Amino acid sequence: MNRSSIRSVLLASSFLLAISVSSAAPAVRGKAGQPGADSAGKNGVNFERTKSRINSLLTQRVKPDPLPDPLPNPFVLSVAAPVAVTHEKDPKAGEGLAPGSDSEMLVYYGAMLKISGTVRINDLTHLVINQAPYKEGDIFSLKTKDATVKLRVIGIAPGELTLGLNDAVQVIKFKK
Repeated sequence: MNRSSIRSVLLASSFLLAISVSSAAPAVRGKAGQPGADSAGKNGVNFERTKSRINSLLTQRVKPDPLPDPLPNPFVLSVAAPVAVTHEKDPKAGEGLAPGSDSEMLVYYGAMLKISGTVRINDLTHLVINQAPYKEGDIFSLKTKDATVKLRVIGIAPGELTLGLNDAVQVIKFKK
């Protein structure tokens, strides 16, 4: 047999098989003789239960609640909690000092320092001030509008820094 005859035999046998299977299957008839009408049976109850479950799960997804008309801005502070800013001077900071004295300058420039932490280098405690390590006896300079001020590190204790400017001495406390 050649290839075309094998193909035609296979096609004819598959056609006959399809016809025999469709004629052997009983047709489902409903009350009025309509094919597939089985609404009074178990399948109708299951379908209603499935349909109600689908509706309960997907209603919020298909028809979500509407958003509020004016959408709130998440980057604006609420009006109910206003922030009060007060600028009060420390009465001890400039009390009884002559303007421009060494003590006044030391208090002023000592408040501008950024103390980041302590470091041990060669068994000496260094304090990190304005991103640079300084030990006892070191002198560091702060640039101002008018001039450069040189402050001396007199002492370093746990939680304390003692600064000096000429004869004035200031102790600054910080968190360890």
